[in-house]
Amino acid sequence: MIKGVNRQIIEVIDTGNEYFERALLVVRPRFADTKPGRLHDEAQRFARNAGGYTSLRLNRKRNVKQLILHGGSFGAVGIVIGALIMSFIR
Repeated sequence: MIKGVNRQIIEVIDTGNEYFERALLVVRPRFADTKPGRLHDEAQRFARNAGGYTSLRLNRKRNVKQLILHGGSFGAVGIVIGALIMSFIR
């Protein structure tokens, strides 16, 4: 049972994104009395600027590159420290 729901929702049909057909945005109560044209403009801007799954793929690729870079850096530091320790032991 839904009781006491009084929310303003804006539906954006043209999201400009190939993955998403439409977006439903719930207006914050403090902005409920803002002009409808302004709310629709902000909703369109938000939907067009919102990334889709493509940005998630880019983030995943960037994380893999960072992991390889950090792993290689720590490996190189480990080799240098090991070589220094071996030179002091001799």
